[in-house]
Amino acid sequence: MPTTEGRVTTDRADRYLVQLCRHAAHMGSGFPAHPGRDPHLGGERPEDVKAEWSDADGTITVDGATCVLRATPDALTLRVEADDEERLRRVQALLTRNITRMGRRDNLTVVWDRPGGGTAGAPRRGRHTVLGLTLAAVLAVAVHVALAAGMLSIPQWASLGSDLVLVAVLVKAALVATHLWRRRRSSPGAG
Repeated sequence: MPTTEGRVTTDRADRYLVQLCRHAAHMGSGFPAHPGRDPHLGGERPEDVKAEWSDADGTITVDGATCVLRATPDALTLRVEADDEERLRRVQALLTRNITRMGRRDNLTVVWDRPGGGTAGAPRRGRHTVLGLTLAAVLAVAVHVALAAGMLSIPQWASLGSDLVLVAVLVKAALVATHLWRRRRSSPGAG
């Protein structure tokens, strides 16, 4: 079953847990959640919604997907399980939209992660891409070893060979540092 976990940093997690569960229960009662407006912008209104909650825990069932909520002193956590990826994405988007709307005064955001690593919604590399990158890394190491061994074994080329290896290492270090810097700047929450 596809699963994702969300975290909303707030010191009023219990308040937002109750508000979100009440909203879900209201949707499940058949009354329009937003009278006079499109019920759920960007998507259809869920057909089967149920909610149960206390001040610290809650469960929302939406069209077969289940969200378990927990309020801690510093965050609201959500764990969503669904039958398929499409349903998981729809429920995740619905929860994100409602939490963002309800917590607009506190500038609430939901950070989603997949259990076992990887951010939900982040592009995944295909098997062929991973194999290609692994092969490229192995070839790069083999070429460096061959060049270094060949050039350093010939006395008149030893100085040039060691300089080329040093330059290659410095260029690679600069490329990796640039990549990490750009990735850090483009990640959500970086500023």
